[in-house]
Amino acid sequence: MKAKVDRRGTKPVNPDFDPKQEAGRHWPRISALGFSAPGFPNPLTGLCLLVSALGLLTACNLPLPRAQSDQTRYYLLNPAEIRPDTAGTTTSVKRWAVGLRTVDVAAYLRTKSFIVRSHANEVAFLDFARWGEPLDQGVTRVLAENLRSSRNVARVSLQPFRADDQRDFEVVVTIAACEGTADGDVRFAANWRIPAPGGSAAAVAEGSFAASGLRWDGRDYGQLAARLSEALAGLSRDVAAALPKEPAK
Repeated sequence: MKAKVDRRGTKPVNPDFDPKQEAGRHWPRISALGFSAPGFPNPLTGLCLLVSALGLLTACNLPLPRAQSDQTRYYLLNPAEIRPDTAGTTTSVKRWAVGLRTVDVAAYLRTKSFIVRSHANEVAFLDFARWGEPLDQGVTRVLAENLRSSRNVARVSLQPFRADDQRDFEVVVTIAACEGTADGDVRFAANWRIPAPGGSAAAVAEGSFAASGLRWDGRDYGQLAARLSEALAGLSRDVAAALPKEPAK
């Protein structure tokens, strides 16, 4: 058979030459370098796909991590029935309409976190033990309930007061401390004032209150909330007992 010569006449052309077969003989060296040629699969690509598929099957058989439950606990102050020193008298008791202004709290108490004082100048804010409501609102709510249970209080209205809301007296309270301590004490302190009716700058009565003798175990935050509720009841008794026995002249 005569060999064909290309048009330039410089090189014989083999009629049985197959480009794909020729490339196949050199493919191992080409593929080892990570290259691929048109029409020829890359072995590395197939291997990567196989490894990915095996990894996916393995992941499907792994147990899913369990969702962690929220360990945060929320607590409330509770009201208590109070009786000022007028409870033992046989005479009738004057009952007053009282307006309770929104209780103010110290700046460091404006948080929902429970506070534990570890040293005189060091406090810890606990994210896992929290108040169910802002502390100033909780103290206002409970103080109003406590005063309503007093024999010498007819009703209690809360700020903001309505224009037609008649009040004999208003009560102003500021909370200075409301926390537990690391060694088991309960700290609760407040200042209170009963302004004279008619917007006078004078006060019918004023004073301060500090809880004493209250303890908690340092671990049970529900117990701490209960002890602080007891302290708030003591403050309520002092305020109710300071209301005048007779109308102001």
